[in-house]
Amino acid sequence: MKFLPALLFVFFAADCVAADLIVGVGYGGRRVVSTDGKKWDISAEWIEKGADDSYNLMGITWGQGKFVAVGGGGWTKDTQAGHILVSTDGREWRETHKEPFRVNPVVFGNGLFVVGGPERTLLFSRDGEVWQKGAQAAADGFPGWAMWFRHGVYGNGAFVFMGECGAKKEYYWCISTKDGAALKFRHDLPQMSGLAFGAGKFISVGKGVMMTSTDGDTWTKVDATLAVAGPTKGGSPWIVWTGQGFICSDGKVTLTSADGAQWKTENYTIPCRISYADAKAGRYLGSSWGGNLWYSHDGKKWEKTALGGNAINMISVKPGS
Repeated sequence: MKFLPALLFVFFAADCVAADLIVGVGYGGRRVVSTDGKKWDISAEWIEKGADDSYNLMGITWGQGKFVAVGGGGWTKDTQAGHILVSTDGREWRETHKEPFRVNPVVFGNGLFVVGGPERTLLFSRDGEVWQKGAQAAADGFPGWAMWFRHGVYGNGAFVFMGECGAKKEYYWCISTKDGAALKFRHDLPQMSGLAFGAGKFISVGKGVMMTSTDGDTWTKVDATLAVAGPTKGGSPWIVWTGQGFICSDGKVTLTSADGAQWKTENYTIPCRISYADAKAGRYLGSSWGGNLWYSHDGKKWEKTALGGNAINMISVKPGS
């Protein structure tokens, strides 16, 4: 009997191991939570039939002990809004900041959150609670209202954002910033639809084109042979870093690379857009239209969870879970 307290302590400690925490956000303000990437709960939702409007949550990341989610939009001044929400568990949420138009994407790095805000302006925060207005990109050669943020990542000490500008979305731009307070801006890139950082470099992809950069400011096109062999037969290509390599796909063609220089065309397709990939942990998470969520242990074979209704735009995982 004298050993019973020690045994009880061992069992109690085992039961207190933190469960995995995976959170996704999407249309209609939908927020979903999972502990394994297979079974999901809808933890919150603003409206049942969301659209590309002020209820659309588009981005999410983890940092400083909390999830930070962003989104918004709208078509009239009366309905437009931009949101920044925080949560520690994916279930209870607080809005910490509001803007007159969409806030997206949100990127965390080096202890700092940086987001794309209205009027070509960055916002930044140390805690996700108090936000400061940062640098503004100059409307040089296009109308000031005609600029949209699409993608963002952090690497090599820089936050890099990409998107479209121009009245007909005819230009593609890139912003690089160290802290959100100052930026470098260019809008002479080809149309790009995906952005990732890994193996010490940024890689951006579009239909028939792939570009690399080490600082997010100077970009170099990959050899034309690869661009021709790349994901051009399906939809807009995307790219993700797995911790051990890149995956690039357009839904028809799948490319993989360990370093972003040498690429291999795979014999499998991916049924979703991957939001999160960790090859070491054997966890790949993605989403597709119709409220479908996807899980894979190797990035090749996928399991679907059909929630229906509002689609999920982005998924984030609490590090270490």
